[in-house]
Amino acid sequence: MRKIIFLILILVMLVSCNKKDKINHYLNKVVTQKELIDNGFYKYSSVYTPDEDDKINGGFKYVIKFDMYSNVKPVKNEEGKLCPTQLWHFYRKDSIKEKRNRDYLKNKLNNRIITYLFRNDTLLYKDIIVDSIDKSRKDIADFTSIDKIIKYYKSLKISIKPKIKNKETGEMYSNRFIIDNYKTRFYMDNNSYEMFVDYKGDNFHDVLNHIYGGYNCF
Repeated sequence: MRKIIFLILILVMLVSCNKKDKINHYLNKVVTQKELIDNGFYKYSSVYTPDEDDKINGGFKYVIKFDMYSNVKPVKNEEGKLCPTQLWHFYRKDSIKEKRNRDYLKNKLNNRIITYLFRNDTLLYKDIIVDSIDKSRKDIADFTSIDKIIKYYKSLKISIKPKIKNKETGEMYSNRFIIDNYKTRFYMDNNSYEMFVDYKGDNFHDVLNHIYGGYNCF
């Protein structure tokens, strides 16, 4: 069992707010941490080590460093810890906070949440959530249907292939693809969607609830 021995959040609030994001996040090419910082993303970092029982000759076997980059700004919670702005999982008593934070999502983030996670400086995954698509914005792709997703990547001459669900029958997943050689899955309805890209292994989880539910603090 591991424990957190050090947590640090790097904030460059004024600099980040003044930087314009020029990355096309819908392309599956690997971006660097420097690129994300240079494009105004906030960096959240944590370091994990094994428990005392896992020490070897007085030292630890390994250290795991996680660096998360998000377009969502940090805020202090009631305990004084810094967390990504809560955007989900509000209680009824939090109606004022919910309105304020949802207004921030709409007016400052254009209803789009972008998250990248690195482990020991290797990119693990990227997640894009569009809560309510504004079709007048050309920088936000319309991925509200499979046809639109396929058309987008084919127009850019980027490889997109359905992911095989059953090799024996040839059955394909309805919402999973190999896009530019990376496993990518989509969840969508008429006006919103989520795009999750695995760069290493299988890391899919509920990003909105886990990271932006108000309890994942640094």
